[in-house]
Amino acid sequence: MKFKMSYRSSTIVLFLVLIISSLLLFNSFFNSQLQRINTSFKNIEIDRAISNLSFKTEADQKQAAKLLYDFRESLATTEMIQKEAKVYSGFYLLLILLVSSLLFILSFYKITKPLKELQIATRQIKEGNFQIQLPETGFTEIRELKHSFNSMSQELQATQSKLIEAEKDMIWKEFSRMLAHEIKNPLTPIQLSVQRLEDKYLTDRKKFEQIFPDAIKIVNQEVNNLYNLAKSISNFAKNISPEYKVFKPYEVIKDIISPYSHKYNIILEGCRNCQVKFDQIHFYQIVTNILQNAIDASSPADDINLNLVKDNNKLVLQIIDSGKGIAPAELKKIFEPYYSKKRKGIGLGLAFVKKLVEVNNANLKVESQLGIGTKFEVIMEMV
Repeated sequence: MKFKMSYRSSTIVLFLVLIISSLLLFNSFFNSQLQRINTSFKNIEIDRAISNLSFKTEADQKQAAKLLYDFRESLATTEMIQKEAKVYSGFYLLLILLVSSLLFILSFYKITKPLKELQIATRQIKEGNFQIQLPETGFTEIRELKHSFNSMSQELQATQSKLIEAEKDMIWKEFSRMLAHEIKNPLTPIQLSVQRLEDKYLTDRKKFEQIFPDAIKIVNQEVNNLYNLAKSISNFAKNISPEYKVFKPYEVIKDIISPYSHKYNIILEGCRNCQVKFDQIHFYQIVTNILQNAIDASSPADDINLNLVKDNNKLVLQIIDSGKGIAPAELKKIFEPYYSKKRKGIGLGLAFVKKLVEVNNANLKVESQLGIGTKFEVIMEMV
């Protein structure tokens, strides 16, 4: 198997070689200088030479002067060698320092440059650009790190695509469920009216003729509501802004509760002439959803009260039932999408109500007690 040294190992080995070579060079240099000094002093042999002189003759005096001269020359040579040693040692130390610094800078640059590239690429990943890819260059560790980053980027891009598709599917599913839920509300009064007509047609023809005009009016009204609902939902994606219209809520609510009146005790009271500026289709959907919830929570014998109460420049629509009520823990969740305690509910009705109330710049409140009932309040601006 072919052995390949990593960049870190190569750098360590290079520094060790540099230090060991420098130490060997210093050792050789100082040994040679020491040898020169030893040679210089050996050549003098001043002690033995002086001991052989009597200093009585002129020759001895000349010999002593010569020995003194040679000694001074040796001292000068020694001083020169010391100065050379200082200069050369300083030069070698400076050279080692420069080479070490150069190696450090090159190593630092070779490490920090790809790390900077990774930092920039990571920032682009954070901003949502999962297509970023880095060139897999550099020493082994950095090359492996870049390869891991590129693999992560590709996986994130694939995951993002899957999430986008899943989000699209979820949006369409939610939209379909919401549409089905909203269509079901107008169908209920149509079904009740048809059933009532069918019953009276078979049992009491005279009564049938009396209720026929009202039943047909209800059917036509709800068919028209279905048409407006379809129009509203088709424009929902294009423009969620409400189409404001000034109207009397009392009259609209009166038409809404009419199909239910023969079967449920629904009582409408309050300000008959108060007007609001509101999207009328949204208002219909809000009232229908809350009313249907009140009916589902109540028995046929229970009263359901709808009150229109003036509060300064506000008009408060109260929808009050005396049904089973909602537990405090569940009350916080009733406006969350897909949260429902009904056996056949999908949990979109009240979430849709909350959204419609908010886009019309109104407020929604709810109070409930177990075993006593629930009160919804839609607070609107009066005109």
